[in-house]
Amino acid sequence: MRKAKPEYRVIEWMGRLQFTAMRGLLLAFSVLLALASAVCASFRILGLVQAHAAVLNDGASPASMVSGNMPQAALSIHYNTRFLEYLKAVFTKLRLCTRQTMPANAGQVFRNFMLAPLTANTTEQSEGTVGSGITITTNYLDILLGQWCDFLNISDKAGFTSISNDLVMFERNMAYRLGFSIDDLVMAFFDYLITLDSKTSNQSVTTGNYQLTKQQIEQAPFSLMGQNVPPMEGGYYCGSIHPFFVGDLLALDNSNNSIVDIVKHNPEGLMKLEELPDMAEGDQVKIIELFGCRWMPSTNQTQTASYQGSSSTSIRTYLAGMDAVCAVRLSTPDRSSIDDGQTKNISIWRGEYKPGSSFDPCAVIGAGTSYNFIGGFGLPPDTTSRARCFDAVPQTT
Repeated sequence: MRKAKPEYRVIEWMGRLQFTAMRGLLLAFSVLLALASAVCASFRILGLVQAHAAVLNDGASPASMVSGNMPQAALSIHYNTRFLEYLKAVFTKLRLCTRQTMPANAGQVFRNFMLAPLTANTTEQSEGTVGSGITITTNYLDILLGQWCDFLNISDKAGFTSISNDLVMFERNMAYRLGFSIDDLVMAFFDYLITLDSKTSNQSVTTGNYQLTKQQIEQAPFSLMGQNVPPMEGGYYCGSIHPFFVGDLLALDNSNNSIVDIVKHNPEGLMKLEELPDMAEGDQVKIIELFGCRWMPSTNQTQTASYQGSSSTSIRTYLAGMDAVCAVRLSTPDRSSIDDGQTKNISIWRGEYKPGSSFDPCAVIGAGTSYNFIGGFGLPPDTTSRARCFDAVPQTT
């Protein structure tokens, strides 16, 4: 075979190179042409969409109807007829009392009797001598019945047009008012015990920053025991303490054998929170069981400004034994029932008025709610206080 001349081979190689380069250029041109076609198509679609939106006005543009030109939307209000709970105190003072009932048609004075205890007789009896009989003194103290009542009524127009269940809510608020009143009345008699017997306030903190500590909580029941004051029914002394002091005892008392230490090192714990069941619904009074006492937190406590000449305000703590204060209720089934003084357990009247009465012939007063409590409060016929009421300044605020 004849071999090609070298110059022919160079020409052939250059021809192949030129063909390959042309193929590459054609491929690149094809890619660019495809991209250009895609871009043009996108602009064409976008143009069609814009043209469609311009004709039919359904594109991404601001709404034509807004709150400014739709008063039915801007001015409409949804009214929540379920009212929010107002802040209310827990009432505990009636639980510290001996509750007694006076029958109807038995007068207006309730009298408690108490025999004076006999002292020991260490004198030896003379042989053959009869001697003299013993005379026992009978002490008594009267409790005069009083009456506390209040009412609230609403017009027939307001009752027929209101969107909420007003009468029921008004009834609950009136029951709260009665519970508050009873709590204050009982507390006034406990405060009076300080004047009657100085031992009543022997646990008041009068030095330092006047902080309440475990010492007062621990000594108060034993101070009552030292005066032979028995616990209340159930075997416990019952107390009312401000939640601020509960916070102080748990958080600020870092001494040895503090309340936290006692609870921490006792498997069952000497302190517990529980609810005391009462009536069908029960109530929400929490108790703290400690050192043979049942303490019930309450914010309705006597306060003293400028305590001990300082700029601080003290709050009083109460601990009661048996018959510390007596609460008498007149047995009248058609009147209000205060039970234990807790708002949920108080029963008062609520209802509609009969139309056509002489005082309201047009019946413009449609309904109302009211309470009417007849009862009284007092101390036992004794000069020894059966309660401890002591002041301190809370560090918790």
